[in-house]
Amino acid sequence: MYRFTRHTGSALTAVALITGMATSCSDSPATSKAPQSQKTASSTAAPTAQSPSQSGREQLNKEARDLLDMTDRLESDEGLVSSGSLAVPGENLDKTIKSGTALRVEVACAGEGTVTFTVASGTAKTAKRVDCTQPMTNGFDFTTAGPGLTIQADSPEEESVGTAYMVSHIS
Repeated sequence: MYRFTRHTGSALTAVALITGMATSCSDSPATSKAPQSQKTASSTAAPTAQSPSQSGREQLNKEARDLLDMTDRLESDEGLVSSGSLAVPGENLDKTIKSGTALRVEVACAGEGTVTFTVASGTAKTAKRVDCTQPMTNGFDFTTAGPGLTIQADSPEEESVGTAYMVSHIS
C-alpha cells in the first residue's frame, strides 16, 4: 500500500504540474495584456488626476491677478518693481531693490481659505493675512531696510488658493 500511495502521489503531482504549466502558458498572453492595460490606464489616469488640480490652481491664480487688474496696470505702470503669482508655500526674491526704497505692495488671493503674505527687506518685515473668499485687494506701503526684497505666501489650504502680488515704487 505504501508503494501504491507513493507512486500515485508522484503521478498526481506530475499531472498537476503539467496542467498548471499548460494553463499558465495559454493564459500568459491574457495575463501579460492585463498588466499592460492596467499600466496604460493608470498612466493615462494620473495626468488627468493631476491636470484638474494644476489647472484649478492656475485658474485661482488668474482670478487673484484679475483682482489686482494686473493686465491693464502692467502695460501702463512705469513704477512697477515686480509682480506675479506665488507658489503656496513659496517666495520670490528681488535683489535689485536698494535700501530705503519706498514701495507700494498689493496682494490678493482667490479660492477657499486664507493666505499670509510676508514682505521682508533687511530688518523691515510686514505680514498681511488675506481672506481669499473676500474679492478685494489688500495694499500697504513698505520701505526697504536693506538691499533686496522678499515676498512670501503661506497658507494651510495651499491646494485651494491662488495668489497674486504687485510691487511698485511710490511716486
